[in-house]
Amino acid sequence: MNQPRIKTEITFLSPSEGGRNTLPTNVSDGKYRPHLVVGDPNQRKACFVDNVAQETYLGVTFVGGPSNVVAGESFPAELELLYWPSVTYETLVPGATFTIREGPHVVGYGKVKSISMNRAT
Repeated sequence: MNQPRIKTEITFLSPSEGGRNTLPTNVSDGKYRPHLVVGDPNQRKACFVDNVAQETYLGVTFVGGPSNVVAGESFPAELELLYWPSVTYETLVPGATFTIREGPHVVGYGKVKSISMNRAT
């Protein structure tokens, strides 16, 4: 069974904005697996109360995109919804904006362009 996928427009933050010092070298091989948090793409800090996250972290894996990415420059990327159907991804609809998280660190942001729920039978 194939996992559903979303097509997105992604921008990684520069290190001076809190982003990674080294960007993923290949966003198409399925090895980069951050979380998305739907909301304001200008957010730069995770929301915690008493050390408990107050946001919903949605696990994804990058499965399509350019061979190299540059911080601060947007690029198209395809992401697989890693834990579907055990996790609900209902907030990732076309037009939804999100931040990309590595643990509590916001390393980028993006927007959902389309979603494909097609599965192999």
